[in-house]
Amino acid sequence: MDTKSRSTLEQYARAYNIMLTTDMQQVLQCANDIEVVLGDFPRQELSSLPNLRWFQQFGTGVEWLQDYPELVHKPFLLTNCSDGHFDVVADHLMALVLGVLRGIPTAVRNQQQANWQQTSLTECDSLFQIRGKIVLIVGLGSVGIAIAARLKAFGAHVIGIRRDPTKASDNVDEVYPLDKLNEVAKVANIVVSCLPRTTQTYHLFNEHFFACMKKPAFFFNIGRGSAVNEDDLADALTTGTLYGAGIDVCSQEPLEKDSPLWALDNLLITPHIGGTYDQVIETWRDVALDNLQLYTTEQPLRNQVTKASGY
Repeated sequence: MDTKSRSTLEQYARAYNIMLTTDMQQVLQCANDIEVVLGDFPRQELSSLPNLRWFQQFGTGVEWLQDYPELVHKPFLLTNCSDGHFDVVADHLMALVLGVLRGIPTAVRNQQQANWQQTSLTECDSLFQIRGKIVLIVGLGSVGIAIAARLKAFGAHVIGIRRDPTKASDNVDEVYPLDKLNEVAKVANIVVSCLPRTTQTYHLFNEHFFACMKKPAFFFNIGRGSAVNEDDLADALTTGTLYGAGIDVCSQEPLEKDSPLWALDNLLITPHIGGTYDQVIETWRDVALDNLQLYTTEQPLRNQVTKASGY
């Protein structure tokens, strides 16, 4: 733990009993006295804390609630770190987009073989620019909005899908509700999914959706893998329905070794590292400690999650 974090906890230790431990036996011995949990706490043990009032989780995803539905109706507040690393996730998405549109995976394979294979003018329709493309961002949370800012700077026309389409977003030219997804796909060259894992988002991106997209069509997923039918994605990339794609997430992680996705030259895969960077732990700690200060002064917490939204 860094000096700043330790100093902050020592400040609160004067007024509160604070336990710093990874020993679950020690935690469970004090279960009845625990009011607040900060950190990477085992989700299955939350139900063992009868007087829990607030859980500050590290990371962003709350799909774990689907595995522990009894916790949805427990009275504790849930907060995540969704505003702690949206910039780096947006940066990673841009790396995927630029990599695919500019043929970087092919260039890397050629480099490994010492093969200088320059794209000729007659083959230049295999490389694309972002400027002038219509991009559909599905999910305009903090990550989606950060992605919109980057794409807008590259000259894209940005369309968004969000639960409340009346809520305007900077750098988003048009906003539609989720039930317009397939209709809006007909005008989009590039689609970016920032969707969480819920029952409503399961396999939204499928054969029909990919067929709706405007050509040249590219698909990227920085949200959760369950939103994509991966067999349909593989077929769309194989048949040319999609020109290319990039994913940082899969429905099952690690991606199975026999998955057809591995063999696709027009797909760029990264192993769920979109939110990982050199200071991620420090960022999560800062969010947690900022929220602790708000909690102890009875102010609204950052990044509050409606637990039912995990479904």
